[in-house]
Amino acid sequence: MIGELISVENGPQRNVKILVSPTELYSQISEPSGTYLPQNIAYYEIRDLQEHDSEISTITFVMTDNHKALFYSTHSKFDLGLLLDELDSVIGTRRRVMI
Repeated sequence: MIGELISVENGPQRNVKILVSPTELYSQISEPSGTYLPQNIAYYEIRDLQEHDSEISTITFVMTDNHKALFYSTHSKFDLGLLLDELDSVIGTRRRVMI
């Protein structure tokens, strides 16, 4: 499943459930599924649709133990940017590695 930004009128609203809080992160479409603790996220790997021939942008969490979790996928660079801004404002900034 691919995430899609539906509205920004009252904050970002998407076609899938996303939870970003200081204590946990959840995406209905994450792989593996489940919740993630912000303190266990070392950095993000970002696949930007403009950088590749792909039509999909992704955010992958790289954990402190080096495991990876694909958190969110979208067709929209704007949607990806909004989610990254939300993550930064709620759990603090993380290093971003473009892949």
